[in-house]
Amino acid sequence: MRGKKRRAGVIFALVILCAAMLWNIVYIGVILLTHNGTSSLAEQPILSVMEQNKHLILNDMHPQTTQSTNSLGIIMISQNEIKYVDGFLIGTFFIYFIIATNVQDYNLFPSQAKLDNATRQKIYQLIAENEGIHLREICRLLDKKMGVVQYHLYILENANLISSMKDGRYKRFFVNHQGAPEERIIISLLKRETTAKVLITIYQYNGKGISHSSLAKHLKSSSQAITWHIHKLEDANVILTTKRGCQKFYQINPTYLPVLESILEKYS
Repeated sequence: MRGKKRRAGVIFALVILCAAMLWNIVYIGVILLTHNGTSSLAEQPILSVMEQNKHLILNDMHPQTTQSTNSLGIIMISQNEIKYVDGFLIGTFFIYFIIATNVQDYNLFPSQAKLDNATRQKIYQLIAENEGIHLREICRLLDKKMGVVQYHLYILENANLISSMKDGRYKRFFVNHQGAPEERIIISLLKRETTAKVLITIYQYNGKGISHSSLAKHLKSSSQAITWHIHKLEDANVILTTKRGCQKFYQINPTYLPVLESILEKYS
């Protein structure tokens, strides 16, 4: 909802800017058209030319520009007119800048301006040091209320500084431009204690694979409990399941194997 309000506010500011620029283009166009329409009168008597130009100016232009008409009927744009147009454009852009930088904490340079808050910096640093951390854990480690943390996470994510992914009932956060999607999936799985044990055990027996019953025995857990975590790993496509007789054997998906090895080595 807040994202929609922010976008609507920015669009509104852009419409104001475009309308102002269009008005200035039309205004200058009127001056140029008036110039073209009156240049053909140069051969007529000076008084007649001045009268016709005066009529055009009074209808289409600011009265001050009548003072800038020469004896041949050519309308010259005065310095005051140029200053007026320039001032209007600069003022319009300034108004747009103020609106844009205050709509739901939006900024023209988001990646450079969103870390100017002490709490936000701490949250960003915590995520950078603990990839895959979830909301409640951030609140606990920083001793901040959930609403405060959610607000700053919203700003960081909209500024493209962090990203998130759903992991069951958790929402995990990662620093952007840091790690491939496969790495984020592995990190999320390793954040779950029992799932991590299942995954690491399968990795240790990788190559020949490990059977379902052997896995349950190795982890001193029931077959039913292991099945839940196996489904979790299969859904993430991190492990491959093969059937040999009436037994299921598990191995690490070759796509994820180098990623898993790198993370285990990094955090070992």
